[in-house]
Amino acid sequence: MIRRLARVTALVAVCLLPATATAQWTVKPGGWFMSHGFNVGRFPDRFSAGEGATRNELRKVDWGMYFIYGLTEGLSVGLGQGFAHLEQRLTTDTLTTTGFGSTGFFVMKRIAQGRGGVLSIQPRIDLPLLFDTEQRPALGPIEADAELRLLYGNGFGIAGTRGFLSASAGLSTIRAGNDEIRYDLTVGVNAGRRVLLMGQAFNVAALAEGGGIAYSATKLGGSAMLRLSPAVGVLAGYYGGVSGKNTARERTFSIAIWLTHDPQEPVIPTP
Repeated sequence: MIRRLARVTALVAVCLLPATATAQWTVKPGGWFMSHGFNVGRFPDRFSAGEGATRNELRKVDWGMYFIYGLTEGLSVGLGQGFAHLEQRLTTDTLTTTGFGSTGFFVMKRIAQGRGGVLSIQPRIDLPLLFDTEQRPALGPIEADAELRLLYGNGFGIAGTRGFLSASAGLSTIRAGNDEIRYDLTVGVNAGRRVLLMGQAFNVAALAEGGGIAYSATKLGGSAMLRLSPAVGVLAGYYGGVSGKNTARERTFSIAIWLTHDPQEPVIPTP
C-alpha cells in the first residue's frame, strides 16, 4: 500500500506544480514573486498495463501557491503550499481526500551569471503530511521529502521578439518510496506588450530499487498570460500527460494569478 500511495503521490506532485514558469532567477533583495494556481484535472486511463500501473485512478481540484522572496543579491528563499480535493477510484471503492498538502521550503542561490545565462542551485525540503495516508489518497509525501535542484535560465530575441528559456533538474533521494529524478523545461515568448505565451514540459522518473516498481510521467502544457499591470498577470493553460510507465494519463485545465513586487531603486539626491 505504501508503494502504491508513493506512485499516486508522484502523480499528484507533478500535477500540483504551479502553472508558472518557476523562476530560475533569484529575486532582487526586498522583492518577491507569488503565483496562485487553480486546477481541475483527472487521470482517465493508464499508460501501461504492467504490474503497478494505475487505472481510472484519480480526479482532482486544487489550488497551489508558490512564493519566492529576495534576501540578498543572488540569494532568495521561498515556499510552496497547496489545497486539494482528490478522488481515487479503485476497483470496488472510491477514496477521497480534502485538505492541505505538505509544505515545501527552499533556498535558491545563484552560482553563475553571464551572457550564457543564469545558473542557480536550490535545496528544498517538503514536510510530511500529518494524517493517516493508509486510508486515503495522499496529498503529498508521507515522510519528509528532500530534493537538490540545478536551475538554468536565459533570455533571447528572435525577429524583434523577446523571450526566455528556463530549465531545471533535481534529484530526490530522501523520501518514502523510490528515488526520483524530476526535470522540466519552459519556453516563453512575448506576443505583444501584455501577452506572454509559454510551452512547458514536466517530468518525473523513479528508479526501481529495493523491490519497488519504476514509474515515470511526462506532461506537456501550453498557456497564455495577460499582464494587467507590471505587478499583476492572469494566466490560463492546459496540461496533458503524453508518456509514462506505471502511471495514469493526466488532463488538467488551469488558471493562475501572478503577483510581482519589484523594489524601487533608492533615489539619491544630487548635491
